[in-house]
Amino acid sequence: MDKTNHINHGRQTRVVLLCGFLIAAAAFSGCSSSLKLSSTWRQEDIVIDGSDTEWQRGQYYDKESDIVYSIRNDDDYVYLFLKTQNRTTQMQIMRAGFTVWFDADGGNDHSFGIRYPLARQDGRSEFHPESDEEQIHSASEQALLELEIVGAQKENVQRFSTLDVPGIRVKIGRSQEALVYELRVPLRKTPHTPFAIGVTSENRIGIGLETEEFNREKMKMGAHKNEGLSGSEPGDSQIEGGEHEGSGYHDGGRRGDVRENKEKPRQLGLWLSVQLAHTPDTEQKKKN
Repeated sequence: MDKTNHINHGRQTRVVLLCGFLIAAAAFSGCSSSLKLSSTWRQEDIVIDGSDTEWQRGQYYDKESDIVYSIRNDDDYVYLFLKTQNRTTQMQIMRAGFTVWFDADGGNDHSFGIRYPLARQDGRSEFHPESDEEQIHSASEQALLELEIVGAQKENVQRFSTLDVPGIRVKIGRSQEALVYELRVPLRKTPHTPFAIGVTSENRIGIGLETEEFNREKMKMGAHKNEGLSGSEPGDSQIEGGEHEGSGYHDGGRRGDVRENKEKPRQLGLWLSVQLAHTPDTEQKKKN
């Protein structure tokens, strides 16, 4: 190989390596970015009761976590709906604890969060998908009575009764054997809604869905302390209903079995960049 060819070959090698590095960097940054989607305008009353009655349209599906979700808003509130049939995901939410984060600038900063349900300290889940509706209602009333408002600093935590937080409403229930989560949060701070997202003029917010780190040994210790107490694992089923919209609704998905899966459950961490919907009148004026 002559000197000229050697130099050209070296340049080509550096170009290939540089391109490979840029592609890898782009892929990495893409994985860490938020999924962009749009909210829909609330057209009917939404009762925060742990039911999927008002959520049969505008659903998205995240394959990694096996969660169906939907987001709506009006001038005052944003409404979040989650539904999963996955046993492992149900167990993570109900035992390890679950936090919904909000970023008023549309990013993925942990600036304002609502933690509900709180992490269980006794190794038991109070959510039994095979129980009847009366038992689910009783469990919710007895065990899911508190939530935490979390700030940017980990030590900035305030605990409230779920009925005493101005403007915020949250509830967990079930549909057949699927866990259903509903949340309503104020968009702007007012004297009556001191805990709010604080939406900016960009009208885009970031929403993060995050479970606490699952500590299997801690759960085992708690379970030993409660020997003799009845309990059951989240059940297995397929979610029914819903339209094929957004990223796509799937009624199959993965169905993890917590009793057979000995691997440590993966911590849930999903970020959404949500464009809030305008009033129908505003949208009509834009078109005209």
